Amino acid sequence: MAIRQQRGAQVVAEYLKRDASPYRKNHVRMRIAAPSEPVKVYELEIWRKQTSAETLTLTHVIQPAHESDLAALTVERKGQPAINVTYISSTDQFRETGTNKMFFGGLTAQELLGEWDKYDYQLLSEKHLNGVKVYEVEGNLKPSGDSIIARSITLFRADNYLPAEMHLFNSAGEEVRIFKVAKYDNVAGRDVIWLTEIVNLLRQTKITIEGLGLEFPEKVDESIFLRDRLKQISRKY
Repeated sequence: MAIRQQRGAQVVAEYLKRDASPYRKNHVRMRIAAPSEPVKVYELEIWRKQTSAETLTLTHVIQPAHESDLAALTVERKGQPAINVTYISSTDQFRETGTNKMFFGGLTAQELLGEWDKYDYQLLSEKHLNGVKVYEVEGNLKPSGDSIIARSITLFRADNYLPAEMHLFNSAGEEVRIFKVAKYDNVAGRDVIWLTEIVNLLRQTKITIEGLGLEFPEKVDESIFLRDRLKQISRKY
């Protein structure tokens, strides 16, 4: 068991190492299809800053135009619960919530951003998926962790350590989400996920997240990651 736990942790650590970058700017399109409802399409601009102790992520809705005053700043610090910060213009106040709150399409901020350190891992098996070798890794929520996702099964590709599939389960053991990567790309010499298809089994919604642009700038304006940026976005639009 100890060997499986060690190997599972190594696979996740290798993925996180390859995914890391001091700065990242991502432009994505999110399409949400729900039964008996019109399809909703959003474009998001996502800025990320990473250090060894902290990850800051600004998520800004840029389309549709009438919702482009919406933005959130997620703060992840080692050893502390992650928080999601939004600005309420009507009261001129910032609101802090946990990352379990629903974000887009019935997904939580945690599901969109990660928070991999909330879980203990073990390697379940090595197998093939669509002709590619994958590592099947189980994650179980740590006793100190707080999440609606109690367990995960992730299939990591052996060639680049990127996830190929992810299955998420709640505390009752029910499968609540299925993530499948439909397309990868290479940006600035890095293998990246480009198109993900998600099924929300609780709401019976289908969500696609498609990359429209990705950059790894050497420097950015640090004010992007301040709370006042949320105010500026709200007032601008």
